Order: sequence, then structure tokens, then C-alpha cells
Amino acid sequence: MWLLTGDAVRDLDLMAVWGAQTFGYRQSEAYESRIVRMLDALAANPQMASERRAATQTVRLMPCEAHNILYLVRDGGDIVVLRILHHLQDWFELL
Repeated sequence: MWLLTGDAVRDLDLMAVWGAQTFGYRQSEAYESRIVRMLDALAANPQMASERRAATQTVRLMPCEAHNILYLVRDGGDIVVLRILHHLQDWFELL
């Protein structure tokens, strides 16, 4: 199972709005669908992404299209998605 933090929900919302304005609603929806499929894949295999050391914690970072999914693995195997950031954003500074 995967859970989104408030920051991750805002990231997805901003991504959807920007994508719809820039590429159209259908394309934005398809892109968001690919992100959700990656979240499902990560939930099924939480160790799939490599670990990265952030300032205060170790996170996992999975590239997906033009974005990076940053998450933690909880005891029991569930993942908590911290952020979904464009690959040009400085994820280290934004965590």
C-alpha cells in the first residue's frame, strides 16, 4: 500500500493543473496515471528504488518520466510518498 503526505498531494495537484494547461486535460490525466502505476509498482516492491541520504533522513528516489518520487518504507512494507518533484527541482533542498 502507498500513502501520500500532504506535500505529495500538493505536488500531484500542481502537476495535474500545469499539465492540463500546458498539454491538455487528456495528456495530463494519462501522465498522472503513469505516476500512479509507478506508485503501485513501488508498493509491490518497496526496495526497487535506490536509497539516497537527505539532510535528516535516508529516502528512496525513483525516477518516473520527468519526475522523481521520494518515499520511505515503513515497517510492514508500506510506502509513504514524501514528494513527487520534477527532475529539475532540487529534491535535497525540498525535503
